[in-house]
Amino acid sequence: MKILTASLILATIPGGTALSTEYKADRALRMEIESTLKMETTTMDIVRDGEPMDAHGGGMSSETTHKEVHVDKVVEAKDGKPTKVHRTFEKVSGKMSRSMGDNSNDSEIDCPLDGVTLEIKRDADGKVQAAAVEGKAPDAKLLENHVPDNFLDGLLPEGDAKADMSWDLDPEAIKRALRLDVTPALYPRPERPEGGGEGGGGRRRGGGRMGGGDAAFMQMAEWKGKAKLVALDKDVDGVACAVIELKLEASGDLPEPEMGGRRGDRAFEPAFPGFSAAKNTYDANLEGKFLFAVKARRPVSLELEGTAKLETTRETTRDDHTMKFHVVVEGNATYKVAVSEESAKAEK
Repeated sequence: MKILTASLILATIPGGTALSTEYKADRALRMEIESTLKMETTTMDIVRDGEPMDAHGGGMSSETTHKEVHVDKVVEAKDGKPTKVHRTFEKVSGKMSRSMGDNSNDSEIDCPLDGVTLEIKRDADGKVQAAAVEGKAPDAKLLENHVPDNFLDGLLPEGDAKADMSWDLDPEAIKRALRLDVTPALYPRPERPEGGGEGGGGRRRGGGRMGGGDAAFMQMAEWKGKAKLVALDKDVDGVACAVIELKLEASGDLPEPEMGGRRGDRAFEPAFPGFSAAKNTYDANLEGKFLFAVKARRPVSLELEGTAKLETTRETTRDDHTMKFHVVVEGNATYKVAVSEESAKAEK
């Protein structure tokens, strides 16, 4: 019966079907997002005047976790697009764990949008405005980049969708799908305790300009990706779903940290804390599947996993001595999104 139902859906749309999220008044979608990034130092070479030296203190390992649950309720829609949405952040939490040698530190990230409901509006000219209508009003800076559309919409193909079709993904759509455009607002970077240093075994809370801790380079990365529609009728708990395979990647150079700036704001801190780097490079790769309910016209899930790599090289001369540093930090990343219908008029 499930197979027959899916076949009937597709049979009524000759040549293909358009995959797009349906926006109508009072429809509400719950978005549950979780991401992790685990990194550790795999190479730390220090050479002084051509002679290798011991790297005292050993390498660093870190883990950054973000969790977000928000509900988007459509208040107004026009021409198939949302013009006013209430986005309620039911839960936003983040944690950073870091260790170096015998020292370790856990940091809980203060998330200023936790418990806040935003009203996000798009006017006739396409200009978007966001304001808090419930909960503590955040700083204006934290209201940037929020749009009324679902953040996964940019992963869908344009026009009629047919099995085995492939397309390139827009870099900004990738950042939006990974929530990188709003990470600084959701997860401000914890500041270091007074006096600096890693400390031992403590916990701290706080906020800063760059979100995401050791994951900050993901926001700065130049992303590109490809998508392939491998099925239009996969049965997922009785729902006929389109299955889109995704391959995302990013590589390039990171900017030189500003001399004299706060360590907590430096984008490449995991590899070389306390040093200005002559060259910083990054590589990241994520692969996975995006499921989209064909009849219900909404996202169902997104699961991605992959690797990340940061590399620093530096050479400096001081007091007639030459020092060369080479550090590589590598790790694994996961990203998961689960979507459920909240509206009383939900359809499968």
